[in-house]
Order: sequence, then C-alpha cells, then structure tokens
Amino acid sequence: MPPTRRASRDAGKATRQALLHAASEVFSEHGETASVAQICARAEAFPNQVTYYFGSKEQLFVEVACAAVLRAGRHAEESAASATTVREYTHILIGTLLGPQARNVELFTTAMLLVSRRTDLRQQITETLRTLHERGQDALMQTLVRTGWQLRADIDVEARAFWSAIFGLIVQKAATADEFGYTLEDSVAVVFAALQIPDTVLDQPLVLAD
Repeated sequence: MPPTRRASRDAGKATRQALLHAASEVFSEHGETASVAQICARAEAFPNQVTYYFGSKEQLFVEVACAAVLRAGRHAEESAASATTVREYTHILIGTLLGPQARNVELFTTAMLLVSRRTDLRQQITETLRTLHERGQDALMQTLVRTGWQLRADIDVEARAFWSAIFGLIVQKAATADEFGYTLEDSVAVVFAALQIPDTVLDQPLVLAD
C-alpha cells in the first residue's frame, strides 16, 4: 500500500476512535440528547465526520451503548471473581451493575428503546444481548450450577432472566433517581426472585470447576 494511502487510513482510524472516545464521555454525561456538536468539540472533529464514520448520531449512540454495557458486565465479573460464597458473589455482581456501572447499563437500556423506533439499528443490539447472555451463562449461571443448584430452566433462559431483572431495575432507578427506594439488598432480592435461587444455595462456598 502506498505511504499516502496508509497514512490516510491510519488518520481515518484515529479520527473514528477519537469520535468514539468523545461520544462515550459526552453520552455518559448528557445521555441520548447530547448533540453532534458537543461530541465533535470534544473530539476536535467535524460534524460531517460523524456521518461519514457512523452514519448518524443514533448509530454512534448505539455503538457506544453496546460497548458500555459489555464493559459493565466485564467489570462486574472481574469484581466478583474474588468472592468465596454465592451470596458474596451475587451481591458484588449485582451491586457493581447497579452501582459503579449503572450509567453504562442505563445507556444500553436507552439504546434498546431507541432501536424500537429505528429497526435498522437492531442487529447490533441483538448481537450485544446475545453476548451478554452467553457471558451470563459462563459467569453467574455456571457459578450457581457448581454449588449443586438445579436450574428451573435451560441455562440460557436463566441468563436472560438475570439481565432482564437488571435492566428493569436500571430503568426504574433512572426514572425515579433519589426516589428509587431500593437498597442493594432489595435489588438482590428482586434478581433472586427472578431466578428463584433458594436460600440454601446462598451461603454455599464457591467450588472451582475441575
């Protein structure tokens, strides 16, 4: 490849990454209503570059939101990795998603609602949900299975139930703010109810798979 073409391609990649980084910050601060002008000012880019690299502000938002929720799930799994009991594991996992990572999860719930009006953006949401569910099978569900807990349904259904409960709590928290009213214990109880995890499982030690 000629040097000028390579340099142009590298510059394009750098611009796209700068826009993604700026959009992540701006959307986190202002939500879906953030403007292209705000994003471009942060990225030191031009509005037409958003259209060129992403198609539209909505498409950029969906890409940012999908990356954000996957990042939230990864942080939660990493935070819970040192837990020694099921109760501790689930509290850390859920507490991370509803606490430090709540904004990242909230962005994704907003993106899901956006896609209900923009079906052309549905594929990325669908693929992200699939990844979350697969990770859920490998993380929380496999952890519970190792304790001897008998699943009430297929493991993929249980993973979906976990994330559905998390999304529901996040939407309520975003809508009610200081009036949310749920403590961490309450939130954990909601997820446990969705999964029907019996009390006898909660204080069992986590046993590593062979």
